[in-house]
Amino acid sequence: MLDTSFRMALKALLQNRLQAMLTLSGMSIGIAMVVLVSGLGRGAQEQIETQIESAGPTMIRIRAGNFQLLAQANGGQDSSGGEVSESRLIDSEMLAIGNAEGSGMVNESQRPVKITKVRSPAYPLRNDELAMLSNDIEDVRAAAAIVTGNLSTDADKNPPVRIARIYGFQNAWQDMQAWKVIDGRAISESEQENGAAVMLVNKAIAQKIWPHTEAIGQQLPLGGKDVTVVGIIDDGEETTSAIIVPTVYMPLTLAMQLLDTQSFDEISVRTRSVATTTLVAQNIRESLRELRGLADDTLDDFRVETQSVSAMPGMGSDPRLARAVHSNVVEFELASWEEMAKSLRQAGRTFTLLLSAAAAVSLLVGGIGVMNIMLVSVASRRREIGLRMAMGARMNDVLVQFIVEAVTLAALGGVLGLILGSAGLYIASNAMHWATSISPSMLLIAVTMAAFTGIIFGYGPARSAASLDPVVALKFE
Repeated sequence: MLDTSFRMALKALLQNRLQAMLTLSGMSIGIAMVVLVSGLGRGAQEQIETQIESAGPTMIRIRAGNFQLLAQANGGQDSSGGEVSESRLIDSEMLAIGNAEGSGMVNESQRPVKITKVRSPAYPLRNDELAMLSNDIEDVRAAAAIVTGNLSTDADKNPPVRIARIYGFQNAWQDMQAWKVIDGRAISESEQENGAAVMLVNKAIAQKIWPHTEAIGQQLPLGGKDVTVVGIIDDGEETTSAIIVPTVYMPLTLAMQLLDTQSFDEISVRTRSVATTTLVAQNIRESLRELRGLADDTLDDFRVETQSVSAMPGMGSDPRLARAVHSNVVEFELASWEEMAKSLRQAGRTFTLLLSAAAAVSLLVGGIGVMNIMLVSVASRRREIGLRMAMGARMNDVLVQFIVEAVTLAALGGVLGLILGSAGLYIASNAMHWATSISPSMLLIAVTMAAFTGIIFGYGPARSAASLDPVVALKFE
């Protein structure tokens, strides 16, 4: 039944080519606008989130060891690293200053502080911590270990520099830093796993070390290995100090071998959103304490730093002021990132409303076109309808026939609209360099909405055709 109706629908559309093409144009342009606007809106939102992430709000750094021990009034930890102090208040020295200006009475917080245990030396960061951060902490998008250190080049091979700063990294780390490969290629996963003798340098270092030749393919003799440059990158780093002691980036395994170390200098963690960064940092701290078996009366032997804490200067300022500020950083940071997350969600809702309005208007225009051609089709085919009904066709048969025609017309317009919209996004991305993003679900929704538009706007004309009196329809000229 549906197969027959579909063939009749195609035949009817071919008999009215001009009207069908005009209706297809209206529907396809409407769907193309939905795809184009949704792709541009989604791309803009993803670009905003990427720019915010590259600024660092979703980055957490974990380092071994703690800051110099600073006693607090209640005996709680004060590492100037941003952990929440138990009192979340100014320490006893600050209170003493305030009281000295007042009545001079001794405050309760000026009593002798509680002695807190310290693990010395602190445990280094190893694979156990990296595995825990990668697999056991919720809302962690990626974790990567880093080692750094200066290393003399092999003098017997006449190297272009005497010393280089080794920076060993995992591939997830370069994604966190949003590196761009300017020339050559990035380090592959197999080279990372095997500790291949390859490295990356930035453009300034490449021009400094090899000013008169192509840097790709050049080698530095380090620790008995000839490490080859395979890529030149834009790492976003200031180059003034790096040129004096050039920094070269290489696989983590190779760097640990050359620097003769079994531990990491730092583990960087990227969270899934700015809203979860502070909570993830707190979960990391609790999990690391549990992993290392630290008792309640023992200070952390590690540092967990979010961007806000890392950006705050710790040297050159009054320690009492630094402790007072750092003790409240976490609460301020949590509120700030939550507000930022709310702003992002609000922006997402705004995009959704704009897209919904565009889709409603475009589909309304397309639907009116479908209804128009179906009404014209019913009016011009009354004798055909009357003849079918006189030969035994039921009202439902005629109703289905015209609804199938409307849906076929709308679906064809939707498919054509998808092609036009995708082509528009391709041009916007490659020719105009705009941020775009195509969602497969959005494409499916667009076609589905086009089909539903055909049903909704085609039902009225189809109902009108099915309600015709066969005798009156056969007399129609």
